[in-house]
Amino acid sequence: MTEFYIGYNPYLVECVFKKNGNELREGKIGSKRKNHRLQALLGELSNWKGLIEEIDNSCDDDKVRVTFRGRKIDFDDLKYALNLYKGKNKFELQFEEAKNDSGISKELDEIMFDIKEKKIPEFTTKNDKGKDIFDSYSEAKNGLFEVSVIATMSSGKSTLINSLLNMELLPSENKACTATICKILDNDTMDHYEATCYADDGITEIYPRQTITLENMKEFNSNDKVTYIDIEGSVPAIPSDKIRLCLRDTPGPNNSRDENHSRLTNNIIKGTNSVVLYVMNATQIAIKDDEQLLRTISNEMRQGGKQSRDRFIFVINKCDALDEERGETVDKLLQNVREYLNEFDITEPTLIPTSARMALLIRKNMRGEGLSRNERNTLNDINDFIEVKELHYEEFATLTPTVKEKLQNKIREYGCDEDKRELEALIHTGIPAVEATIAEYIDKYAYPMKVKDAIKDIVKRLDEINMKAAFEKSIATDVEKLLKVREQIKIAKEKNNQGKYLYDEYKYKINSFKLNSDTETEAQYNVERELNQMVRPYDGKSKIDKRDADYMISEFEYRLEDYQRDCECRLNREIENKIFGECKKLLDDYTNMVKSIIDNIKIENFDFNRIRAFDAIKISNLYDIQCRNEHTRYRSETRVKDNPERKGFTGFFKFWKKKQISYTVAVEDGIDVDVRGVIVNIMSSFSSSIKRNISDMFKQANEQVEEYKAVFNENIDILNTEITNILEKLDSDTKESSVLEKRVKENQALANWFNEKDKAIRQVLEF
Repeated sequence: MTEFYIGYNPYLVECVFKKNGNELREGKIGSKRKNHRLQALLGELSNWKGLIEEIDNSCDDDKVRVTFRGRKIDFDDLKYALNLYKGKNKFELQFEEAKNDSGISKELDEIMFDIKEKKIPEFTTKNDKGKDIFDSYSEAKNGLFEVSVIATMSSGKSTLINSLLNMELLPSENKACTATICKILDNDTMDHYEATCYADDGITEIYPRQTITLENMKEFNSNDKVTYIDIEGSVPAIPSDKIRLCLRDTPGPNNSRDENHSRLTNNIIKGTNSVVLYVMNATQIAIKDDEQLLRTISNEMRQGGKQSRDRFIFVINKCDALDEERGETVDKLLQNVREYLNEFDITEPTLIPTSARMALLIRKNMRGEGLSRNERNTLNDINDFIEVKELHYEEFATLTPTVKEKLQNKIREYGCDEDKRELEALIHTGIPAVEATIAEYIDKYAYPMKVKDAIKDIVKRLDEINMKAAFEKSIATDVEKLLKVREQIKIAKEKNNQGKYLYDEYKYKINSFKLNSDTETEAQYNVERELNQMVRPYDGKSKIDKRDADYMISEFEYRLEDYQRDCECRLNREIENKIFGECKKLLDDYTNMVKSIIDNIKIENFDFNRIRAFDAIKISNLYDIQCRNEHTRYRSETRVKDNPERKGFTGFFKFWKKKQISYTVAVEDGIDVDVRGVIVNIMSSFSSSIKRNISDMFKQANEQVEEYKAVFNENIDILNTEITNILEKLDSDTKESSVLEKRVKENQALANWFNEKDKAIRQVLEF
């Protein structure tokens, strides 16, 4: 039997792989995959078939025992992947739980305080944004984690959000839901909610900060001047001790007030550090308006691996509207949802059936709030949620073993106490399953990412300082080593000067990249052809009664709106895929160039990969390029207006605005209308507009390409400058052995202190 060991530290994002006791440092499973998230490794990547299959292929044995050391929450993912795998070998799985991570944040705060008190220049230097390492630590630590709620028509989105808040705060009328974009910032110290309302610029206050109720929210929503509502108060059921939650209520695919709302929704889907609750109506699963949204979600889920799949939670609400006696079961419903989502290549979705209304009423009743007669009648069905298994929605939900076990334990606890029957019924509504799934995502991904973001700069700086100190110490008292290093520095400087052609070659490749103009020509041609086909059914319709004519023309305009939306989405997708593919090629070339330059410079005991400045020019994936090209990002409470057209990999390119085309035909009762003539006039205007805006869209695409090219070019210049500066400083610092030896002796105590702090941080995070 082959023994295979996996150690996973989510805070340092480090994997350790051992085969029969020997650590794998090289090869496919070795160093190349060491700094990946476990969940990413479990899926397929470039030249990677998934961790389980790669282990299977690396073991010449029919039996493999896999021992995993880490958190149970990560072990569950490994176990799930192993259960799905149908390979040649038989696997056994063992689990070693790592230490409890509940006190990590406090311990890191204490270490950072000690370092800050030392007031060492290496740590207090400001970057180009005027921030030092401690500012970055504080920002990352206090950053927000966003849960965005997107919903199809009449799915009960506001009721679902209210059920998460334990009270009725958001108006549930459909007309109110169209008006604004709400953000609810979790603050568990508050026993009420306060809000500020802003205009569409995100800056102008329409209503100043004030304590709010449902009636205030109705007033805000009815005011056309209000676009953004920032609310602060408690989101009780989702723990916020590890990370601060921001609950965002967004317009759905068919109820946005303006074109920017749909782009904002698209950008939320393309975000990475957030959960998306996609709320569907159990009585109306498939609607046309959500098709493009689901295609975008599908694309994100495929590209980002398991973590991206986990961040999309499909909530099927209003399941209590199903009629079980007529065969409308939750089981059948979820199967229909899976088949519907599969049409968009969304496989293995997280599905949670719910009754948000029942959950809200239970929670309102438990708070002692007065209920209306209609609400009391609905609450009378609470016993059904306990006694009828078909209404135990959590049992039908796609939940991890950890979440299932937590909910089952609570059900057993509440079932033994007659006074807690309401709490048992609440779990069966499915809403606690939604809350537990969000909390698990925070524990599994968001909190480790927050910790890693907070300490990455300090860890990298300490690592660089310790490497340089060890390097200088190794040559300070050894003349022979010093002479050898001096010769290596000389050779490195010569090679660096000789290798300048690599920079020029790569810059030439970058600057040669542009979108093919034939793509725009083809798009224009296809639109012309498709529009002609749309007009064809109206040939011969020259004498139509006015009433019928109004209907036909109105129907045609609706068809144009549908076509406009579909055409916009199709072209955006084609352009995005084109840019994404070309940038992937540039990225591969860039990665190889950086590696060849650094590998070509050999100086004993001096590791260029541990120089912090080099992190700025290493681009590990295409989303790094996106981040370098974004200027309106926010991570803390500071308000920054969403910029819908600048987020996402290429952004959702701005297309044409919806254009109302009016027509006037002098008619009297009994006089016919030349429908085809009206249609041709409408189409002529529409065709000109659509072609002009296709050109604008490709122009914007080319501007985006130029911006990405600028990122690559800037990084090449930084790389060249950094290597040159490092080599010059090494040359200067090693010229005189006596000066070097004196500096090492003087800095020894500080070097030891740096080393201790580095070890302390790693010990806190060590599994």
